[in-house]
Amino acid sequence: MAQACFIGLDQGSSSTKALVLSIDGQVLFQTKKPLAPAFRDGLRVEHDPLAILASVREVLDESVRYLRSTGATISGIGLACQRSSCLAWEELTGKPLSPVLSWRDTRGALYIQNLGTSSQRIFDITGLPLTPYYAASKFRWLKDHLPETRGPGVVFGTLSSFLCQRLANADRSSIDHTNAARTQLMNIHSCAWEDELLKLFGLTDIRLPDITPTLQSFGSIQVAEEKIPLLVCIGDQQAAMAGLGILEKGDGGINYGTGGFLMVNTGESLAPAPGLMASIHYSTNNTRHYLVEGSVNAVGDSLEWLREQLHIFKDYAELDDQCWQAATDVVAFIGLNGTGSPHWERDISSSIHGLTAASKPCDIVRSAVESIAFFMKDIAATIGKTGLEPASFSISGGLASLSYLVQVQADILGKDLQISAEQEVSALGAAMLAGLSLGVWSSTDIKRLVPQGETVQARHNAGLEKRYGRWKELHRMTKLLDEI
Repeated sequence: MAQACFIGLDQGSSSTKALVLSIDGQVLFQTKKPLAPAFRDGLRVEHDPLAILASVREVLDESVRYLRSTGATISGIGLACQRSSCLAWEELTGKPLSPVLSWRDTRGALYIQNLGTSSQRIFDITGLPLTPYYAASKFRWLKDHLPETRGPGVVFGTLSSFLCQRLANADRSSIDHTNAARTQLMNIHSCAWEDELLKLFGLTDIRLPDITPTLQSFGSIQVAEEKIPLLVCIGDQQAAMAGLGILEKGDGGINYGTGGFLMVNTGESLAPAPGLMASIHYSTNNTRHYLVEGSVNAVGDSLEWLREQLHIFKDYAELDDQCWQAATDVVAFIGLNGTGSPHWERDISSSIHGLTAASKPCDIVRSAVESIAFFMKDIAATIGKTGLEPASFSISGGLASLSYLVQVQADILGKDLQISAEQEVSALGAAMLAGLSLGVWSSTDIKRLVPQGETVQARHNAGLEKRYGRWKELHRMTKLLDEI
């Protein structure tokens, strides 16, 4: 009998990935398509939507060819996508009318500044702090600056919505709850577009995609001579939490990518908290599951900056050794892309303190890696004030391979960390949720199937705690210096 499998797709900032998952939870095949670097110009960060679409088709085609070679059947596809990245397109033809404005793009900051007095109201409706990282201010910029987006038949949506419509060749665009929430235009309580927010952002005259649950039929994708059902569309970080098995209330997960995210499952109860993001984990026609979330805007970006701009190191393979070799107490506050949760400082500098004649490049490398861990500590401490404090955290992402980062993260959190044995957890989670949508697995089954790796135990580290205290003071002083 042919084996039934699911395909998980993960469309991210730097690459598109695919993974084939068997019904017994085994990863049978993986493939990856790197993307051209994003175009950057000041506040602008853009991607080519057609190049992204082509990369998704390419990894999907490779996955299907592999399955055909084995005689396995394909039960369905789950798509995880970078959140808040958005564009405008002709709904009837699917033709893009703008580039993809990355989640890191902050050109809409002026619109945000004018809404400062409404920030609390916006948080109450959306569960999100007011920042230009979400799509609403980007939509406004597109409408104001690109005349072609003001014509009839134009839809404004997230990249996930564009991909779903184009892949399934659908007549109308749709957007799932997790991605709709990241536009900052959806009422997270009713899961409907909020007229009050559309008025605040000056967007009452635009068309938005139809909001749907995360787990549902998004149509079928034609691959060669076969039509395969698209069963899930979800934000990449929510998919990562599913791939880590963060499916019960109180479970905690950390994902290190271009940005970094720390999330705690809040069950079927929405739990908004100041400085954090209340998020829908996934939804069906009958239920919604929630997370409380904090983000670090520059994780992989901060190390890329050290390598490409400052030339502090040459190869990522050197990072771990350099961190372990560091001997002086250099502290770095890395403010690239703004600070994220719980501080939300958009225009803040980066600072390094503690350099001496004995300092070496490895000390700067370690300080940047520790800055990532310290940001995560701030998020965890803020979540802890809500009464949610996981006993341990599951972690994933490319930087989870850095033994130094994982150890200091465990130490500063005072929690053991369970490293995922599967690096591509967003693709894994998308595939697992596709199975969940068909009733192949329950959430309990998924937790059992999640591949477990090494457990890193927290240790007392007085030197690290001292550097964390100095890092917090450096953060404060950086803000003061930026005001001079």
